Amino acid sequence: MTTNHVKPIISLKEFCGSIIDYAGLFPPASLELAQAFHNFVFYRLGEYKWMLGKFIIPARRLAELGNLLDDMKIEGKVPLSVIGSGSDNTHEFSELFRKDAEEIKGFVSKYPGAVSVDAFELRLPSDLFNSEDNSELIKTISGVSSSLENILGRNIPVFFEVNLTKNYEAEIIRTVETIGALNKGCGYKLRTGGTEASAFPEPEVIAFAIMTCCEFDVPMKCTAGLHHPIRHYDDEVKAVMHGFMNVFAAGILAYTSNLDETEIIEVLTDEDPYEFLFTENGLTWNENEITIGEIKAAREKFMLSYGSCSFDEPVDDLRSLELF
Repeated sequence: MTTNHVKPIISLKEFCGSIIDYAGLFPPASLELAQAFHNFVFYRLGEYKWMLGKFIIPARRLAELGNLLDDMKIEGKVPLSVIGSGSDNTHEFSELFRKDAEEIKGFVSKYPGAVSVDAFELRLPSDLFNSEDNSELIKTISGVSSSLENILGRNIPVFFEVNLTKNYEAEIIRTVETIGALNKGCGYKLRTGGTEASAFPEPEVIAFAIMTCCEFDVPMKCTAGLHHPIRHYDDEVKAVMHGFMNVFAAGILAYTSNLDETEIIEVLTDEDPYEFLFTENGLTWNENEITIGEIKAAREKFMLSYGSCSFDEPVDDLRSLELF
């Protein structure tokens, strides 16, 4: 899989750099906050800290995190990605976001030296898509981004998720096009799995999301189901789980090499880890070559990260593939 005896090879480090936003609070891990946060602090000091991104926490639990910070001494600011309290109803969504914003404002004012809110993640109300009129969707996305900018004194990326239905193509296009048109540095969040088979989208859905985000130059992050690098059948959830190496290679190749939908699906469904060749020059998949510089640019601008309740499993799997 790699031609270099020095491990991890530089192309893999660029591919996996800060790739995992740690979501230990969420299923299937569902850890207590104290355990999850202490895990994150521990991972930040470990050998594979270069793979670690932000700590994911719901806005409604920020005060609880503050209680932990009162009793801890941490070197450097802890980067957070805060999860908003979504709702399928627009009115309830607005009220919940108002409360989340208040929580964030109070938290960052109390712990300015300990944490940095670097991203916000939020599921859009389903009822926004009941009408073909985009005015409410534009108002919602713009309002959330502007409110957070006012609170934090700086612009942060907001990743908007959609509860996809059988009309996923229209839902993805409307959301991504709106995000891109507003040009606020926000992104699209794609759910790539969960604790049940029904939570795993078909490769066609992921491919369509990647293609659409490429078209409108909107960055992506993924969440759930990407514990392992390579696509495989999982006996526990009784579903084929997507691999983070598949998904990110597909996104990076689409971004740098203009792959079509069929080619993207081929990358997503490849179950042979040895087709993903990391070298001292870059990454090769099925005769498609991308340089280290292209990997770095795509990771910085397009395929940003993925949320995972496990940090150890991805690391252990890469080690088992002899990439470390």
